[in-house]
Amino acid sequence: MSENTDFDVVVIGGGAAGLSGAMALGRSRRSVLVIDAGEPRNSPADHAHNYLGREGVNPLELLEVGRAEVAAYGVEVLDDRVVGLSGEAGSFLVTTAGGRRVTARRVLVTGGGTDELPDVPGLAARWGKDVLHCPYCHGWEVRDQRLVILGSTPMAGHQGLLFRQLSDDVTLVVFDGVELPDEELEKMGAIGVSVVHGTPQEVVTDGDDLVGLRLGDGTVLESDAIVVASKVHARADYLAPLGIEPTPFEMNGVAFGSTIAVEPTGATSVPGIFAAGNITDVSMILIASAAHGVRVGAWINAELAGEDAAAAVAQRRSDFFERPAWEERYSGDKVWSGKVNAQLAAEAADLAPGRALDVGCGEGGDVLWLAERGWQVTASDFAEAALARVAEHAAEAGLADRVETLLMDVRTFEPAGTTWDLVTAHFVHLPDGGMVDVVRRLATAVAPGGTLLVVGHAPDDIHTGLRHGHVNFMHTADQLLPALDDQWEIEVCESRPRTQRHPETGEDVEIADATLRARRRG
Repeated sequence: MSENTDFDVVVIGGGAAGLSGAMALGRSRRSVLVIDAGEPRNSPADHAHNYLGREGVNPLELLEVGRAEVAAYGVEVLDDRVVGLSGEAGSFLVTTAGGRRVTARRVLVTGGGTDELPDVPGLAARWGKDVLHCPYCHGWEVRDQRLVILGSTPMAGHQGLLFRQLSDDVTLVVFDGVELPDEELEKMGAIGVSVVHGTPQEVVTDGDDLVGLRLGDGTVLESDAIVVASKVHARADYLAPLGIEPTPFEMNGVAFGSTIAVEPTGATSVPGIFAAGNITDVSMILIASAAHGVRVGAWINAELAGEDAAAAVAQRRSDFFERPAWEERYSGDKVWSGKVNAQLAAEAADLAPGRALDVGCGEGGDVLWLAERGWQVTASDFAEAALARVAEHAAEAGLADRVETLLMDVRTFEPAGTTWDLVTAHFVHLPDGGMVDVVRRLATAVAPGGTLLVVGHAPDDIHTGLRHGHVNFMHTADQLLPALDDQWEIEVCESRPRTQRHPETGEDVEIADATLRARRRG
């Protein structure tokens, strides 16, 4: 037994549905714990049928093999009973009768179905032996035998139709108070099913052999097998505190027990709680329950995969757009070439020097280029390590008197009345259209008659492989225009092509700079 207390999925119930769901999850490298109370619904039966490839297998043997198979994929199976379930998707707490407490991101409920049999003395003792309910599960084994169907519901004629295919000697005993529709009675007569009225008094046996049913008048209706319509009840009390209650399962207005209601994905009404198998549909035979378990397990894995990806995106954004990552980046080796960005050189070369604000200055390539041309430059960045490099480079170039630094987060920038003749930002990016607000903030810092120059990576660059996974923060120049009102004259708004050396292949690739240049009217 492992000491692990945190799992991706806890599966409650180790039957065919539970182990099949665990298989799908384990093969997807999910951490899975199966908790099984050892009470499979089909445990009284010696054989299971219609399970392709395992026809006639003993149900308990099938589960033993299944446990070994899921264990090969790292699934843990715990013999215990769940007595408590709380929490929410991502952090459920599961408590067992044996005292184990584990957390799970998702929970798959597959066990807890119990059969309620008609109240006939001696019937329950022979359940799974010669008292049966499903023609597909055990009908072949009683072919050509004397079969008695207990008509405890108005749908008893349905079993008469199916078991008559298997034997010429079929009798339907209609319980007192139960009325079969006239058309059903007509069908029984037409296909040769005998109909007897009256509630059976007991099951008659001779040692370990079934003799038949004793009827109300004392006669014994001899039979080799008895067919019943059981009511399967979902037993999952631990779900009630979360607001999940079993709902009645009916067919043609006849109650056949209760189930846990689910969506086609197996999702219940509570996010993160799924269910599969007989607990969701009393008509499922063994192979159908197993298939349903696989299907729901796959849906759970898909949901977790989506959640994992969303978390990765959030982490990547935190790493890429937050200050700590850039402090670390600028505290190591040199990051950039130190050369001026191409579009700044193209757009600012003819501007009369004045006061300039370089936003997201990095190591200062643009800052030094402007200072060399007579500009008084404010170098701004939200990484102190970057500003330290700018100051160092400016001092080395003898330009310290023309450069000052400003620690600033562009997302909250407010110029507070301070203006510059040129405000420039090269390759400052924010996800999900956040650059529109940034441009709006930068625009308030431009003096009348001054220039705003914003350059970014154009979405067309995706084809180069240089911006892999970054499409959410790339933009075209025209997408920034909503930030500017009628006080602005748009001078350049285009994706401007240029060539850049690919850092991995060393080849020259064609890229495009989304270039927006605007002049504030005086």
